[in-house]
Amino acid sequence: MPLRLLALVLADPCADAKGAVERDTCLARASNAAEVEMTRYLGAARKRATADGAAVAKAFDEAQARWLAFRKAECDAVFAHRQGGTARGAILLNCRIDLTRTRTQWLWKTWLTYPDSTPPILPEPGLSADGTS
Repeated sequence: MPLRLLALVLADPCADAKGAVERDTCLARASNAAEVEMTRYLGAARKRATADGAAVAKAFDEAQARWLAFRKAECDAVFAHRQGGTARGAILLNCRIDLTRTRTQWLWKTWLTYPDSTPPILPEPGLSADGTS
């Protein structure tokens, strides 16, 4: 995993939260924001897949459906593993955030960049359009 992606995944978006309720609220917002960002990159990636033909678009859609099933199963398993723990809701949300950010980065790298010096279709996830954080 590239260091930049590792830093994004390991970054705690709610490190400054005070108390469990504030942390859970913050993590829910961060999970929603990660989902919105992924949806943006997913739309652009699907458009590129569709440009490659119906078979590629179908394969892309199937891959995304399977990824969504994987994310649900993985995070549900982590949640079950922490049964009885008071932080299990936060752990579940962190799982969703981390996997969603990883998927967004993968979509960008695989579908929205080019092997030559052509600029990417969208900026790298987690960066603004000018390349800064």
